[in-house]
Amino acid sequence: MSLRASPSLIGAFVLGALVLLVGGLVLWGGTAIFRPKYRVVMYFDAAVTGLQKGAPVLMRGVRVGGVRDIQLSWGSSMVGVYADLEPDSLRGVRPRDLQDAIQRGIDERHLRAQLRMQSIVTGVLYVALDEFPGTPIVLRKLDTRVLEMPTVPTDIEKWTAKIEKIADTLTALPLDEIGRSVIATLDDARGILKSPEVASSLKNLDAVLAETRGLVRRMDTLAANVNTQVGPLSTDAQAALRSAQTTLGSAQTTLGSAQAALAQVPALVQDLRGVVAKLDAHADPLLASLQKTSETAGATLERAQATLAGVDGTLSQDSALGSELGAALVEVRQAARALSSLADYLERNPSALVYGRRPVGNGR
Repeated sequence: MSLRASPSLIGAFVLGALVLLVGGLVLWGGTAIFRPKYRVVMYFDAAVTGLQKGAPVLMRGVRVGGVRDIQLSWGSSMVGVYADLEPDSLRGVRPRDLQDAIQRGIDERHLRAQLRMQSIVTGVLYVALDEFPGTPIVLRKLDTRVLEMPTVPTDIEKWTAKIEKIADTLTALPLDEIGRSVIATLDDARGILKSPEVASSLKNLDAVLAETRGLVRRMDTLAANVNTQVGPLSTDAQAALRSAQTTLGSAQTTLGSAQAALAQVPALVQDLRGVVAKLDAHADPLLASLQKTSETAGATLERAQATLAGVDGTLSQDSALGSELGAALVEVRQAARALSSLADYLERNPSALVYGRRPVGNGR
């Protein structure tokens, strides 16, 4: 006798399998049913051939959503592309703040949508979200229930527009008239080149070029001769300059010695005058000192004469320095003679320090 299958057991088994299936899908992320999404719409004023439902929406190469629906606005050339953005892919933005974040990106960061090609071979397109500074915000406002993302033309559209503009410009040009003008200009130029005047001018030009080459050769020869003659002159000039510099250095050294000697002469004269002033009060103790001073003066005069002998070859007698030096030496000689005479007189008349100098006619 066969046993009958229990419908309750079979139903429980099927229900358990479905629960396990749904739990597995949710656990391993096999479906996006329970993921939060945010829908936006984008309007493109061009053909969207190659764009399919489910195409990725990428931002800097990262998938942030997918294309949900593609619709054509009847009565216009606009194609509406609806996309679902996944807030989980945008870090730092809470799901409830996603709309405000997108609006700030549109206004401040110039966030725009653009169609780009995934593969040149297949021609499959995707939607790229990127920043385009300087682009205006153009909103179609055909569906006010969904946030609209501004769009920019694709690179292919930009190049196509440029090519069409160039083609229109070329079409507007009077090419036939330009061709006829060019042909006429070439004919005139050919006639001018074949004229006798041009041939004569070319011959004259050859002659002028030949004369110019000869002149250049003569100038080269003259320059070589000048260099040959200037070399020895430059050597002699340099030698003379070095000799003059040596002589000038010797003259400067001698002049320094003379200036040093002249600087000592006023001090010596002042000392001699002080000695003469004190002789009346201290004759006897100063006789020895006077003798030494006279010897020092003589030695100083000898050194001054030796120095002046060296300066004599450099300084002229008519110069101001020579005159001052001669006058100083004359004063020194006069002072020396006066001291010598005073010393001789004091030796003959020692009492002159006490009684003073007597008249010559007094017999006592």
